Amino acid sequence: MRKVKIGLALSLALTIMSLLAGGAPVVTIYSQGMACVQDSLTLSLTTGISDVRVPVPAGIIAESALISSEATLLSQSFDYTNAADLAAASVGKKVEVMTSNGVYRGTLLTYGADTITIIDSSGTIRSIAQPQQVSLGDKGAFSLDPVLTLKMQSKVTGDVSATISYLTRALSWDGSYICVLDEDQSTLSLQGQITLRNQCGVDFPAATIRFVAGDVNRVEKSYSDMRAAPAPMAMMETGASEQSAFEYHLYTLPGTIDLADGASLVVPYIAASDVAIERSYVYDGASSSGVQVKVSFKNNTENGIGIPLPSGTVRLFGNADGSLLFLGEDSIGHTAKGETVNLHVGSSFDLVGKRTQLSRVKIAPSTYRETYRIILRNHKDKDVVIDVREHLSGTWNITTSSQPYEKVDSNTIKYLVSVPAGGESEVEYTVEYNY
Repeated sequence: MRKVKIGLALSLALTIMSLLAGGAPVVTIYSQGMACVQDSLTLSLTTGISDVRVPVPAGIIAESALISSEATLLSQSFDYTNAADLAAASVGKKVEVMTSNGVYRGTLLTYGADTITIIDSSGTIRSIAQPQQVSLGDKGAFSLDPVLTLKMQSKVTGDVSATISYLTRALSWDGSYICVLDEDQSTLSLQGQITLRNQCGVDFPAATIRFVAGDVNRVEKSYSDMRAAPAPMAMMETGASEQSAFEYHLYTLPGTIDLADGASLVVPYIAASDVAIERSYVYDGASSSGVQVKVSFKNNTENGIGIPLPSGTVRLFGNADGSLLFLGEDSIGHTAKGETVNLHVGSSFDLVGKRTQLSRVKIAPSTYRETYRIILRNHKDKDVVIDVREHLSGTWNITTSSQPYEKVDSNTIKYLVSVPAGGESEVEYTVEYNY
């Protein structure tokens, strides 16, 4: 149970708040570097109006805070001053620094985000870490612990249950996947994992951790000077391991997790084996000198997956003499159930492509005729099919072609070229452009 310490200077109706026993926080994290936090509170109130100080992250979006309680919320305000923001004019002035270990008095020498240095009356220089409050005489008191001050009106004296939720910055997640090819290289095993990062300044012990896949729209503005009016509470519901949430997908990690401030945790959330794959080869001679290797698989239940996959980096491994061998990596976007995951792994060593422009002739004031030859060589001991991509511009027309082609879009065609083991194949075509 976490206690809130209140200084003597905070007199009158300031009260002590603690977490409800068994009321584990729910932290829903977005990939855009923010989170929605919900927690349970016990408010110690007196009849009438009380001020309650609730510790919160420094990065809180304060006007997003919502309080639900039998007592009435009259107003709420966010009080926090980063030590690095103290005015330079205060250097050389008498200060009083309050910490969890006591009070220190002296002349301010330097200040930083987490440390203040003073010289006391005996001439001793002290570096004070994690200051909670600094009094600068007639400059007033600065709260270096971020707190949300709630002005509550209660009909009774005693403990009152409440729930708080808010948005905060400096919490984020990243997805990643480890894929290992089986021995015959026709299937793979997959493990999806989430890296959770907490830089918000607050620990979340035994928390239910959820993350949202999808890009939520945000309005960028400064929230540093907030005085909010009372607002009703919006309740969140915990869900299964994966579920739809509006136009996004919500994932809940199993059990509870201790997500400490400064932590970076990697948590597996999905595993699948015997995932059938297809390997293909792509040659785009205008943009790459090598023949690219592509591995793809269906995200469906027949393949042992069949849930929406959050975006992330996919790392592919194979086996060589009983140990793993890194084969390459690629990034994927959010991939819905039933869609195909396409991974560009690297360049094939044994497949070679060469693209040559044989001619370019101006046949009219705005019309050109060009001829290209593409030679593909296969040094493998088996036949392969190579997907050859060509990019055309302007208004174009293929006048001759040695092999059939398919129009992919308004500026792209492709050839599917069979190349025999130990042999080579050729594509030659002529195109007329009108600009």
